[in-house]
Amino acid sequence: MGTVTKRGANSWRIATQVKVGKEWQWVRMTLRMDPALSESVQQREAEKELRKLEKRMEGEVAETYTLKEWSEIWLTKHLELDASPVTISNYRYLLDSRILPQLGDKPLEDLTPALLTDWLYNLRQQPRKSTRKSDEQLKRPRRPGEKLIPPSKQAKPLSVKTILLYYGCLKTMLAAAVRVGQLEYNPMDRVQHPKKRKKKVTTLSEDDATRLLQLILTEAPQPLKLSVLLAMLCGLRLGEVCALHYYDIDRDAETIAITEALKYTPRTGAFTAAPKTEAGERIITLPHSMIQILHDSEMEDDYKYSDILFDIDDAEENTAEVRGAREWDNKSWIIHNDHGFQVNKDTPSKWFRKFADAHGFAGITFHDLRHAHASLLVANNIDIAAIAARMGHADPSVTLSVYTHALTAKDQAAAASLDNLLTAALPAADPPPAEDPPADVK
Repeated sequence: MGTVTKRGANSWRIATQVKVGKEWQWVRMTLRMDPALSESVQQREAEKELRKLEKRMEGEVAETYTLKEWSEIWLTKHLELDASPVTISNYRYLLDSRILPQLGDKPLEDLTPALLTDWLYNLRQQPRKSTRKSDEQLKRPRRPGEKLIPPSKQAKPLSVKTILLYYGCLKTMLAAAVRVGQLEYNPMDRVQHPKKRKKKVTTLSEDDATRLLQLILTEAPQPLKLSVLLAMLCGLRLGEVCALHYYDIDRDAETIAITEALKYTPRTGAFTAAPKTEAGERIITLPHSMIQILHDSEMEDDYKYSDILFDIDDAEENTAEVRGAREWDNKSWIIHNDHGFQVNKDTPSKWFRKFADAHGFAGITFHDLRHAHASLLVANNIDIAAIAARMGHADPSVTLSVYTHALTAKDQAAAASLDNLLTAALPAADPPPAEDPPADVK
């Protein structure tokens, strides 16, 4: 049994016994600690060194990892079985871009709060980097309007949002090391992270939403029209919109089933998988008017692609048009390109952005349509649990916290009601004194 003894200011002695022949002898070691550490932290560090000493005396070699070695173990053994490919891809990017190049060679036990505080401080001074390829790396020229991030924007330091992503990645990875005994405690628990101000969601008033829907119904091409209707009137995420089939619609019940989402990683390319959360798998009641719009769209596509498949001959079987018609015939994508193939995940977002900017809705993004859906329902007194279910939120409190701004009208009505109560309780004011009649003027 080893001992840990405080010897003086920032000085500790650890000792353990080892058997030499028939006798036990003490092996002692003095440790000097960083004065910046509290006494309780110094004691834990001394206890950690004692355990290492005991293992050495017993002939055991403790298995230690560098951060880079542990990151691979963490990704493969701790994440891949449960996390989505998108989550793993995002963690790999954070690790490869700024965590492992700066900390990868450090042994886990050397990652002290002081070291990680310095790392986070330096990270907050670093400039941004663009993930877009240069013109020379592209297989095709950029489309008009596609630009690299300008140097002036790249020179700005990383945003608080980005810093918190790196902080969260490292903290989560080291927490796994604590769970399996590679670390005694998580040093990131003692590293102060920057504070992020909650960003207010962008939404639409009821009048603006009505005007946008009128423009979409009368001027937008069919794929964009359907994607906007599904996002704004059903509260769907972009990936959920892109993965919908016509056979997901139950016309009798007037519902649509959300069971998949279109996702993408650089390693896998595009793929469909379960939605973001378990609550994301849901059945949503469609607005009654949408049933006919979706039915007409399906009939139009059915006539178009059936004609293509009916008229093909051997020479045309491998054209993009025929391959797309076959894919649509098998999968019946609601949102598809001109040939019938499933669209790229970002395509509806790019469509909408151009349309919105050109029609007086500059700055409104495709995801803002989902925010507008929830805000309009909150403002119209729809039960918050019902809204959360439509949005795919597991916890209604999340829905309420994000869309609290939509309760302004209710708050004003509450204040007016309480004002009536206060007015009724106030004592009646005394009538003003009667004025003396004017004296007769002679």
